Amino acid sequence: MDLIKSLCTGCGYCVLICPYDALKTDGWAEVIPQNCTDCNLCVYACPSDCFVPDAPLKPYRPRIADYYDVSIIGSGIGGLMAGAALAQAGYSVAVFEKLGFPGGRYTEIDYKGAAVTTGAWTNLGPNSHIGRFLADLQIKLDYASLKAVGLTEQYSVRFPDGRRYDSLFDLVSGAGRKAWLKAILNGKRQTETGDNALDQISAADYVAAFSDDPNLLAAVDAIAATASGLSSRAMPASEYIQITLDGRTAGQEFAMPAGGVRSIVKALVTSLRQAGGALFVRSPIAAIGVEAGRATGVQLADGRRVRSRFVLHNGGPRAFVNLVGPANLPANYVARLTNLKGVECAALFCATREPLFTEAPITMTPQCRRVVGIFSPTRLDPSLAKNDLHLFDAFFPTYSDDRSAELALALADLRDLFPHFDDVLEWSVPMFFTGSWPGAETGQTFGQTGSNRLDPVTPIENCFLVGMDVKGSGVAGDLIPLGVRQVLSCIIDGILP
Repeated sequence: MDLIKSLCTGCGYCVLICPYDALKTDGWAEVIPQNCTDCNLCVYACPSDCFVPDAPLKPYRPRIADYYDVSIIGSGIGGLMAGAALAQAGYSVAVFEKLGFPGGRYTEIDYKGAAVTTGAWTNLGPNSHIGRFLADLQIKLDYASLKAVGLTEQYSVRFPDGRRYDSLFDLVSGAGRKAWLKAILNGKRQTETGDNALDQISAADYVAAFSDDPNLLAAVDAIAATASGLSSRAMPASEYIQITLDGRTAGQEFAMPAGGVRSIVKALVTSLRQAGGALFVRSPIAAIGVEAGRATGVQLADGRRVRSRFVLHNGGPRAFVNLVGPANLPANYVARLTNLKGVECAALFCATREPLFTEAPITMTPQCRRVVGIFSPTRLDPSLAKNDLHLFDAFFPTYSDDRSAELALALADLRDLFPHFDDVLEWSVPMFFTGSWPGAETGQTFGQTGSNRLDPVTPIENCFLVGMDVKGSGVAGDLIPLGVRQVLSCIIDGILP
């Protein structure tokens, strides 16, 4: 097996999926030849086409109909939500996925007896946008909530100098608490009245107008970065307010599904299929058919064509331009999509023999070099790891192209935060979302929040976008159902903006 290093974006999926420990990564994947059996699972787990098999792959041609009412490109939760809802509404639906498994950047992969989260630990639970959308589809999940495990706080705060606080309110003084609450309540009132002034000021400057407490401002920065990958100076205050309100709505019902976030993916796939829809993995799309400005279907990489009345794209704006062809889109639309300010980020997923922390499931880590927040899924659901291991996912934005150096800084942060880190570490896997497969192509920064995000209705008639890049505000992936609902209104109800 050969690997084209220049194409590697560092996601680590190949390392996670390989059953023979034939791959390793320090931000760039590397094949360990003596362990490789040419099973080719890495080929179907790589979103960036990095791997070149030693022998041609056997053709894979699932039985696909010539026509579906709706063709959906990509089986992230946006594509699966739209597909399940449309199938339930009576449309014939096909979801096409390039990888060998559904979920994209929003699932979990089994590795060494643990469910490794692929960057998918957003604001979950029955009160989240995701939870409410699943309920509308009559999908019932069991949740592992704060309340269920006897916890009261969603996150604690820990500084690299050793200071630790059980909550944000424990961190700041009485005056600081009042200032922060006033900032949030004032911001809520402004946004509810349609005042867009908070779209023009950064979260950092907005909160600083209420309090100059350096600890509070540092915590706000960590919260903003954990929720979006952006610093509080790059995020508008309106977006920070909405993220905070979404967290408060979740309350003690803040949760993850029992069995991990992949339970969401499994439930959506089951719902899709029970309603008559189809999911085709290992089925990349080469083009979206366009005739007279109207979507006509899709062409698979193997040359087959599928005609459809509607086409939904869940693969990001850049890929959409490539699949449709720039010539079929207005020049200003192409320019907007190609000039979006994205977010490049990473996570270091760790399994430890002893817990790194035992407070809330999330620890915010202000003033670190890179790490901004750490999520422990086993704090909510210990069954996600075998052998009594504890799982921790340290999230960090990246600021250079040298992934190895970025990883080294993140590791240094973890050693500062937890002096016993190396003594209890069982294994770790870094996952980078950079380059052609970033954490988000539309970061939640100025001009790219709320209604200023991409309209799900594209210039191509009957062709829509779903995913993290479309209109909405809130915590990262929990934005996705907002855009999906808009698409459903367009297709099912015939309501176009």
